[in-house]
This record gives sequence, C-alpha cells and structure tokens, in this order.
Amino acid sequence: MTETRREREDRIYAAAEQKLERVNARRVRRGPETLIAVLVVMSLAVGVVAAVDLRRLNTPRGAALAWTGAAVFGDCTAYEELAIPEPTPIPPVPTERERCLELRQRTEGNRAQASSIGIDLVSVSPQSEDRAVAEVEIRRPDGSLRVPLQLRRQGDGWGVVVTRELCEAVGCP
Repeated sequence: MTETRREREDRIYAAAEQKLERVNARRVRRGPETLIAVLVVMSLAVGVVAAVDLRRLNTPRGAALAWTGAAVFGDCTAYEELAIPEPTPIPPVPTERERCLELRQRTEGNRAQASSIGIDLVSVSPQSEDRAVAEVEIRRPDGSLRVPLQLRRQGDGWGVVVTRELCEAVGCP
C-alpha cells in the first residue's frame, strides 16, 4: 500500500504542527514564570531607588533640594514634612490646610512653566552636628536667584527653617 503525495504532505504537516504545539506549550508554561521574574526584578529596582531617595533626605543636601522643589512647585506634603517653622511665628499662624492652599495658588505659574525652571544646589556648609547652611540657585525665565537655607536636624532627617525672608525670596506662604 503506497502513500499518495497528498497523504504524505498531510502527515508531514501534522508532524510539524505537533512539534510547534509542543514548543508553544512550553512557551505558554514559561510565560507566568517569566512574568513573575520580571515583576520581582522591577520590585527590587523600585525598592533600591526608594531607599536611595529616602536616604538622600537624611542629608542637608537632599533636604535643601527637596524643600526648595516643594516650595517652588507647590508640593504641600513635602513642603510641610521638610519645613521647620520660624522660631517666633508672627500671629495669626495659618493652619496646614490654609498654608497648602496658599502654596498651591502662589506656585500655579511655576507649575505651568516647570520645564523652564531649574533648581541647583550651590553649596552646603555644616555648622554643627545638627545645623547646616545650604545655598540654592533658582533659575526662572526672568532671571536667577541664590537663596541661603538654614537647615536643622529633625528626627532622623533634616529640615529647612522657614522664615519670612526665605518665603519672600522663594515664594512660599
């Protein structure tokens, strides 16, 4: 009994399809494993970046840059977290909510032209174990401004002592 050409082609195609099915089955089985591996690697990468970023806030340099960015662009959470109120505040003292609303209103223009505003740390000078002075340069389309920041250790990190003069220069409430 001889096989016709058509039957032989069908048999070859069936064998090839069976091979492809096995390859596809292996690929499908490996899919979830690959996805899990990629997610684990990404989670580790995000964790490392977050740890480095949080560690940066434990330095006067990182706190100065983070606070200045928050004050210029209206990030209330970072502003409040890194701000140390003036030792003798002028009454009446606004609430956190009022300060946040005012900060967002004052910085609306900065957010609209964020790509044309730059913040650079010029220098940091430790004064003592728990005090430092940083000089930050804020570049806007209408010119640049150098602002000295008084920093003080607060808990595990550093904060910026917010004075009336500083807020007039930077634009914070």
